[in-house]
Amino acid sequence: MVLNLPLFYHMKKYIISVSAGFLVLTLAYIISGFILNNNDNEEKLVSDSAKLVSVIKVKNSLNSIQLSVDGRLKSKNRIKLYSEVQGLINFNQNIFAEGNSFLKKELIISINSNEFHSTVKQARSELQNLVASILPDIKIDFSNNFNQWESYFINFDINKSVSDLPVTKSEKEKYYIVGKGVQSTYYKVKSLEERLKKYEIFAPFDGSLINLNVTEGTMVNPGMLLGSFISDDNFELSVNVPSKYAQYIITNESVSIKSEGKEYFGKVKRINKNIDELSQTVGIHIEFENQNLKDGMYIKTKIPLNLKSEGFSISRSNLINDKFVFVVEDDNFVGIRNVEIIYYGEDSAIVSGLEDNTKLIATYIPGIYEGMKIKISN
Repeated sequence: MVLNLPLFYHMKKYIISVSAGFLVLTLAYIISGFILNNNDNEEKLVSDSAKLVSVIKVKNSLNSIQLSVDGRLKSKNRIKLYSEVQGLINFNQNIFAEGNSFLKKELIISINSNEFHSTVKQARSELQNLVASILPDIKIDFSNNFNQWESYFINFDINKSVSDLPVTKSEKEKYYIVGKGVQSTYYKVKSLEERLKKYEIFAPFDGSLINLNVTEGTMVNPGMLLGSFISDDNFELSVNVPSKYAQYIITNESVSIKSEGKEYFGKVKRINKNIDELSQTVGIHIEFENQNLKDGMYIKTKIPLNLKSEGFSISRSNLINDKFVFVVEDDNFVGIRNVEIIYYGEDSAIVSGLEDNTKLIATYIPGIYEGMKIKISN
C-alpha cells in the first residue's frame, strides 16, 4: 500500500489543531469556574462578616411634651420662732419639742413672766385708782356720762386686760380726762399688756416644730432664734426650667408625683417673671397638699407643656453628637441622616428630619461608620 504523504500530513495537522482547541476550551472552562467560585466565596465572606443590627421604623406623629424636673419639697408655710423677751422657758410636759404638732392658735411655748406680770398688775391698779379719784368730779361736772364711768370702775379687774375707756361726750370732758392723765395711764397699761403677750407663742397655723435650738428650762433673750414651725400638709416644689419652655407652662396645670407606690397630685401655682442671668432659667413653683408628704422629700415629676410638635421619639443613645443618627440604606449599608432635636427628655428625645419608614439603627455597634455592611436581625 502506497502512503499518500501529503494527505497524511494534512490530517495530522488537523488533529493537532482540534486537540489544541479542545485544550484551550477546557482550560477556559476551568479558569472561569475558579473565578466564579472565588466570587461566590468572596460574597459569602462579606455576608458572613456583616454586623447584625435591630432597627426601628420611623413613624412621625404629634407628640405631647412633658418636661422632667426634680427637687425637694418645702413646706409652703414656714416661719422662724424668735424670742422677743427675756426669761426661762417654762416646763410644760415637754410640749416644746421637735416633731410635736399643734393646731392653729394652740400654745407652742411659754416663757416665765411672773415678774413682768406683777408689773402689769401694778399698772392696772394705778389706772383703777385714777378712775376712782375722778368719779366725784365727773358726777358733778359731767353727770350725763357718770353712769358709764362708774360702770367702768365697778367692772375693772386687775387680773384681766383693761377695757376701752368710756367715750367722752363733750370737749370739756375730754380735756378733763386728758388733764388728769387717765388717757396716758390707760395706754401705758395697754403697752405693757401687749408686751406680756410676747411671753407666749401660739401656732399661726396647723403644723409642727423643727430645728429647735433650745429646750424647756433654757434662758432666752430678745432676738434669740428658738426654732422653726412648718405646715404638715401644704408643700411647694420650686424648680428651674430652661427659659425657652417657660412660655409653654400654664398655671393651675395638674402635676403628679409618685412616692412609695402612691401618686399625689399638685398644681403649677406661680411662674417667675424674670430669667436668671447666669443659668437662663425660669423658676416654676408647684404646690401639693397631702399629709403623707414630708418637708425635704426629694421627688421627680414632669410638667406638661402646652406644646405639640411633629417628630419621632428616639432613645438619646441613638443620637450621635446631638446632630445625626445611623440608618439602614436600601442595599443594607449604613447611612447617616441629620436630625433636629425638638425636645430633650430624661432618656429620650423628639427629633425631626427623618422620613416615615426610615430604618433607624437601634443596636450599638462599636466602630460603626457610614458605608459599613450590615444585616437586619428583625
